[in-house]
Order: sequence, then C-alpha cells, then structure tokens
Amino acid sequence: MNLYSKSKNKITMVRPSKFSSVHHYDHPLSSVMQFDSEIDSSSSQNDKKPNGKTNSIDVTTTWNGLDPLSVALSSSSAENQIVNDGDDGNISKTFGKTKMVYIGNDFNHWQSFRMKILNKFNTVEKLTIRSSFQFDKGTLSTPNVSQKVRTRLEQLDELEEGSINEMHDLSQQEYIKRIDEMNLAIKNAWDSDQRVKALKIAIQCSKQLSTINAIHFYPSKFVLITDILDNFGELVLDRIEKKKKIPNSQTDDSKETCLNWFYKISSIRELLPRFYIECSVLQIYRFLFQSPSSTENHQHREEYERILLRLTRMTRGIGDPLIAIYCRVYLCRVAIKLLPESKKIFLQNIYDIIDNVDQLTCSYVRNCLTTQNIGYPLYYSLFNPAMNWIFNCLFYKGVNYDNVLKYFCNKIEFFKNTSCSAFVLSSMITSFPTEFIGQNLSNLVTLIKNIYHHHSQIEDQRDLKDCAYPKYLLIKCIGESLVREDDFMEKYSIDENLLFIDLWSLSSQNNVEQQSRQEFLCCLETCWSEIIAKYCSVDFINKLLGDIIKNVNNHEPYDNLQQLLQILQKIIINGSKRISCEQFFSMNNLLPYLDLFHKESIKIDACKLIVTYYNQNCSIINDDDDDCLMVVNDQPDPVILNAMQYLCKLIHDSIDSLTLEDDKRQISTLIIGFIRRISCKQQQDLEARLNFYIESRANFSNLDPVLNFIVQQVNTLAMDAHCLVNGRHTKKTLSFVNACMAFSYITIPSMYDIYSRLQLYLSSSHVALMNGCLPQTDSFIKLTITLIRQLPPYQEYLDGKFYSNDEFLYTYSSQLLSTLIVVPDNPELGILYLFKGLYNVLKEYRFETNSNYKLLIWINMSKYLATCSKDNYPYHIERIDSNDTLYAQDEEFLKEIETYFDIIFQESLDMFKKSQYNLDIKQQLNIALDFIILIINFDNIQKMSHVINQLWNWTCKTLTKHQFHCFDQKMVIFVKKYDQIFFFANKILFVCFCRRNQSTIILEKHSIYN
Repeated sequence: MNLYSKSKNKITMVRPSKFSSVHHYDHPLSSVMQFDSEIDSSSSQNDKKPNGKTNSIDVTTTWNGLDPLSVALSSSSAENQIVNDGDDGNISKTFGKTKMVYIGNDFNHWQSFRMKILNKFNTVEKLTIRSSFQFDKGTLSTPNVSQKVRTRLEQLDELEEGSINEMHDLSQQEYIKRIDEMNLAIKNAWDSDQRVKALKIAIQCSKQLSTINAIHFYPSKFVLITDILDNFGELVLDRIEKKKKIPNSQTDDSKETCLNWFYKISSIRELLPRFYIECSVLQIYRFLFQSPSSTENHQHREEYERILLRLTRMTRGIGDPLIAIYCRVYLCRVAIKLLPESKKIFLQNIYDIIDNVDQLTCSYVRNCLTTQNIGYPLYYSLFNPAMNWIFNCLFYKGVNYDNVLKYFCNKIEFFKNTSCSAFVLSSMITSFPTEFIGQNLSNLVTLIKNIYHHHSQIEDQRDLKDCAYPKYLLIKCIGESLVREDDFMEKYSIDENLLFIDLWSLSSQNNVEQQSRQEFLCCLETCWSEIIAKYCSVDFINKLLGDIIKNVNNHEPYDNLQQLLQILQKIIINGSKRISCEQFFSMNNLLPYLDLFHKESIKIDACKLIVTYYNQNCSIINDDDDDCLMVVNDQPDPVILNAMQYLCKLIHDSIDSLTLEDDKRQISTLIIGFIRRISCKQQQDLEARLNFYIESRANFSNLDPVLNFIVQQVNTLAMDAHCLVNGRHTKKTLSFVNACMAFSYITIPSMYDIYSRLQLYLSSSHVALMNGCLPQTDSFIKLTITLIRQLPPYQEYLDGKFYSNDEFLYTYSSQLLSTLIVVPDNPELGILYLFKGLYNVLKEYRFETNSNYKLLIWINMSKYLATCSKDNYPYHIERIDSNDTLYAQDEEFLKEIETYFDIIFQESLDMFKKSQYNLDIKQQLNIALDFIILIINFDNIQKMSHVINQLWNWTCKTLTKHQFHCFDQKMVIFVKKYDQIFFFANKILFVCFCRRNQSTIILEKHSIYN
C-alpha cells in the first residue's frame, strides 16, 4: 500500500485523534503545511489559558515565543554525537549513560574512517550533480506569513513535479563546493523558517548517492553527503529539544512534532532518500516514549532494535551492491550511537552482505565496470572501508568471532564464484584480533585454499580472471595482523611450515604476469619481509631475494624501486638482531639484488643501508678508556671485505659537484666506520693494514674526512710498530715506519682543507720524530711552515660567518714552537733554520688590525729562544739528541739566539706599547710580568735593567692605582714580594738575587697563571 498518492486533490494520512478537528485544505500536500503550522503554533497555544474549547489551528499562526532555530548549526563528529537529553526523562538519561559507558576510548570512531576515505578515494574524472536544487541564488530572505504559505505549497509541488537540473563536467573541487552550497542552503532555509525547503534539499542530497558515476569517488561522496544529513538531523533534534524545554509550556508538543516528521518522511516515494532521511532523524524517536520508568528501558531498547532491523531489511531492496553496503554503513553509524551494545543489528547486516555476495558478479555490475573501465580489484577496494566499519562496530567489546567465521564458511559452497566472497574474509581478518588469527591460522589457510580451489573449477576462465578477489590481499592482511605482536610465533605456537610454506607459498604461485609481480612485492613490502627476516633462516631469506630477482627480471624493468628498497630495509632492520654479518654477506643473492636498482640514487640508498648495517653489527667492542676498538675475530672475512669495498666505492663514486655537504658528511661517516672496523680486525697484521689503507686511499680520494682518517690511522700504525719494538727499531720495522711516513707525505697534499693539512703535517712530524726519522721530520715541518704562508686571514664556519684566523695561528704556532724545542738542527742548513723560516713567514702574515694575537705569538717566540739558550731543555725525545746536546752552549749558537731574541723582544715591546689601548688592565699586567720573567730567564738583566725598571714601576703604579681589586691575589703577593727587593737593594744586589732565585720567580709566576 502506497503511503503517497499522486492525486492532486487529497492525501489521506493516519493521524492521532487529537487532530481530528483540524481543518484540511483541499491540497494534496496540505498535511505538510499543517505539519509546520502545528509546530509553529504550539508556543502560542501554550501561552493561552485553556477555555475548554477545541480550536482549529490557523495555518498563519506565527511563532512568538523563544525561537529555538536561532541557534547556529554546529557540526560534530560521529563519536561526539551522543544525545544529551537534559531532563527528558529516565529513558534518555539511562540511554546516555549506557552509551557513554559502553563506548570507550578504545573504540575506533568514524572520524578516523572518514579521514582515510577522503584521503584515499579521489578522482580526476568529471562529475555530475542531478538535482532540482537551484544553485547560486543568493541568500534567502525571511518571508512574511502569507508568502510562507504560498511558497511552501509551491515548493512541495516542485518536490514531486519540479524540473531536474543537471550540472555536468564538474571537477572534484567544484563538486565539493556545490555540495557545501547545499549544506549551507539547508542551514539558511532552516534559519529562515523554511523547514520544507530544508527537507527538500536534504532529499536532493541523499539522491546524489543513487548514482555511481565516477565510481572510485563514491566512498568520498558518501562521506560528504552523510555529513550534510548528520547536520540536518542535528537541526531537527535541536528544534524538538528546545520545544520541549520551552518555559511555561503546559503541553508537550515534541511527540507530535516527531510524529509529523516521520509521517512526512514516509511520504517520500524513493527508497534511498527515504532511508537516509529516516536514519538521519532517527534519534528523535526517543521523544515518542511516554517518560517511562527505568524498569521499562528494555522495552524501548527493543523498540529501537525493531526499527533498526526494519531499516536493515529496507536495504535489501537496493539493487546496486556498492550503494547498498554504504547504506548499511550509515545505518550502523546510527546504530552505534543509539544501541552500541546491541550486536544483532550489525550481525544482521553482515549476514545480509554475505548472503548477497553473488550480486557482485551480476551482469549489471559487470556492465557498470566495463562502462567505466574499472577492474574488479579496484571495485573490491571500494567495499573495504564499509566492511571494516561494520566489523569494527560488530567486534567491539567481545563477540563470538567463531560464529561469524562459521557462517561465512557454511555459505561458501552456495556461491557461484567463491573468490568474490574473499573481500568479506579480507575485512574479517583485518578486524580479527591477532590472538584469534594466531590460534586459527591453520583453519584460515585451509579456508583460503578452498576458496580459490573452488574458484579454479569454474569453467568460464574469464570469470576467474576478471572477478577474482586478489589472493595476495588475504595473505597481506594475515601478515599485517600477525606482525602487530612481537614473538607471535612462540606466543601462539605457530608452525613454521604452516606460515612460510603453506601460506606464504600462495603468494608466489603463478607469478608470471606483471600484475602478479606487483602483488607479490606488495605483500613483501607491507609486512612479510619483516616476518621472514625475524623468524626465517638465512637460507630462506636468500631464497626470497632470489625469488624477487627472478620475478623482476622476467619482465620489463620494474619502476617501483622504492618498494624494493623498503623490502631490503625491513630485512636488514629486523634481521640484524639474529643474523651475523658473516651470515648476511654469505647470501649469494645480496649483491645481484642491488643490480635491480637501475636508478643510481636508489641504488646508492640501498648501498648505504648495507654499509650502515655492517657498521652497526660488526663484532667489535668499544673500550672507553682509550676510545679504541677491539675485535673478536683477528682477520676479516675476504668475502665481506670485498663486498664492503665494492659498496663503499659505489657510494663514494656517486659524489659529484652537485652533492650537498650534508650528504658528503654522511658518506664520509659510513666509509670511516667501515675502515675503522677493518683496521680493528687486522690489528696484529701491520703490513695488511698498510696495504688496506693504500687501497682505501685510491678508492676514496674525493673525501677529505676519509683521507684525514686514513692518514691518522697510518700514523697510528707507525706508532704501533714503535710500541711493538719498544722504540728500538730493526731494519725491517724502520723500513715499515719510513713507508708509513712516505704514505702520509704523499697523501696529505691531496687534501683540499688547509686546516686538516696543517694538523696532519704537525702530527706526522711528531710520529716521525718519535721513530727517529729526522729527515722526514724536517720535511713535514718545512711543509708546515710553507703552508702557513697560504693560510687565509679569515675562515668560514658552519653558520656562514667569517672569523679571523689569528687565534688559530696563535694556538698552532704554540704547538709548532713546542715541537721545535726538541727537533735538532740539520748541520748543513745552519743554526735554528726552521725557527728562522717560521719567523719570516709569521712576519709576512697579515694579522687583523686590532688583534693582540701577533703580540702573543712574538712573546711565545721569545720564550722559545729563552728556552733554547739553556744548557738543559725541559723535555726530550728518547734516543733523540736535541740542540742542547748538539751545540753544548756553543758561543756561536748562543750569539745567534741572542741576536734574534733582541730583535723579537724589541718588536714585542713596540707592539705592547701600541696595543695597550686594546688590552684590559689585567692583560697588560700579565704581559708586563711575562717580559720581566723573559729577561730574567734569558740571563740578560744587566743589559736590559732599564727595561725591567720601567716595566716594574709601571706595574706597581697600576696596582696601586686600581687598589688591587681586579687582580688575582697570587699576582698581588708576587708583586709585593719583589717590589720590596727593588726598593731596598741596589742594582748589583738585585742582579745577584735574581740570578740566585730565577727558579723561584719562574715557579711563582707559573702558579699565578694556573
């Protein structure tokens, strides 16, 4: 029996007896007009005192009370749309508490599904909107009462007989914009008191879901449209709630308003919009309850359940499987808000879906897919979000998973094409907990085999090719579920043969086509490479790499190289804890696997992964005491050595002029880590280490940090030889050390960084000197002095700013002068020839204008000369005769020292006078005391007594002027002590005193600086 009549004369609807005296206009949609007028007149009637008469309702009655529609529309997510009924009776309070208690934070709410759908299901196809809604007509104006009646009658006529407008060739963004306009139009119409227009627009919105043009966009279209329907339902709910809370109301019109809404919805002829509109406003059904007591709550739950089951049966009348399943999604969204604890609704929807699986292969669906040039794998993917949501609701907080799986298994034999049902099983596996899958893995494997075995018996091979649900997706789902838990093999006692032979072998069967190759690699990338790396033997992993190589090489070049890289990365990361380096590099398919990367940048990334794995997992122990690396194995495996050299060479050769500095640093770190570990494994074989360094220098010549490290390692190698013979070289060890020094001498100039070269020349000179290689020592120091001439005045740091090199030169020259003290002169080149060369180079260097470092360097050179004048130097190198032994206080030697001391000391005094304005008082006093001690140490007091007097008097005057407040207490004691000597003793006594107490003065000055 049709609830709606096409007659334009009269419509008959069952109404409560209360409204029997209401006058009906002779118009087919007058009941709808009454519906709105009755709602709007309720407040006016409530304000009047009852007179015992039944008054007819005037259709022009206006709302003159508190306007409940002035509240703005608020859009909320599905998880927050729990009805808050205030004081609406015990049933609403109880339902609210039940839902809030039942739905916890562990529930996967619709909002997460919504975002995934919108992100995944997009389209570049042109879209069409078919609707009687008129777009872009400006804002709605509020009509007067008479206009309102006429407009509603016209709109309701258009609702059934109005013209249909179509907007073609819309892009996705334009389509979304039009949908947003319809959403805004509903709100504007509602705010303008045009309820029928709002209902009409909501109906037109729901009709958009009846078409599957641009089928890949349908899930996103469903999300957009149902958002509008949710907003419409909230508008209706808010209006009824506010009517119920109207002050001074003597009658409750909320129930009648609810009935009017459901009567009107039942008059919608088309099934789909009637279903969606009723679902959107279903939450207002609670206002029809007669304020029951808590003991009657069970009856009302049953009433809700009855309604939801009726709506579930309605979806059986929808012919298109995709449209029908998303109707069920919306129904389950409503059910999870109203009756989340009732599993009967969700279970019935799942059973209906399973029962109607054969619809997916009907001629209608096949024709639609052929028209849109869509394959079945893509078509099945449209069902996954819907199935996952329904299972999410069904399996929340405990359900008998066995019953669902058993029902599915019992139905398989009745399907025409069993493989189509696999999309249900796929979502089922995704929703099952890992524990259930682990305990029933054998049954699931058998089920998958049976599904595709029955499918293979189909005579029509075209069906097999076109309609089959991809088998790899089931295997992938099982893997993704298992990998969520660590040690699932032991926890659920899973047999390796079951997992890796029976199940995994299904994914590698019949991999002869391009599509099968992609499916096989997709399984590996997502989860199975991780599972295999964690639980399989090295032989199985090697076989897996071989299978990948075979599958990829059997076809045209594979373009998704990132997928291959991800597989390798997961194997390395997850296998590193249980597979040693020797086992890893023993796989003969490892290096051929790298040849699959025909794009150089991806291949280099793969090489970096392997080198990083080696550096992190090589069997070494870090000794924190001396920061050296000790090894377990004495000799490196030749296979590993050759493989790593090959990989590092590939990484090194990828560097060009466009390579970023960060990339160079990363590559240098990887190669240095490899060299360090090989060096440790060859620690006892010195010649093998030197040969390895020579080969590494040839392979990695473009990276300064690597060359720097190699030179340091060679210097360390020479010192290892020194320690091996306790400093007493044999002919063989001396030749070996000379070879090491020759290596450094040749390698250092090939480096670009001048600062690294300076440091390496100096450290190499130390090593050569320790091993008694005096010619090599002279050569290194000569190169050092020559290189100082090339030192730029400024250096650029990592922050991009330039800083003066004066401080660096001061520090470096101090180290060099300390070295020159123990380096003996070459008799053929003259006295202090190295120092003279350094002095000449430093004189030519361009110091910063206001820099004090030149003065400090000159003071250091004066100290060096003062030390050289002593008959015994403060330190020596074992078995090396320094100048104190060679010259033995020779007069010519001392005279040469005195000549240069006078020159440099006088230059220092001149610089001190000029730079006083750039020094603070404490710095000036320190330098003045340095000068005094220099004169005393050089034993030149008589000749320079006037200088001492000037410096001393100035020092005492300065200390007195500043009242000793800003100086170190030890310095003050030192000055006071020796000031008394200057005051009471004449010059001769002072000279004698100073000669007798030189060591005391030096020690006290040293304690001041420390």
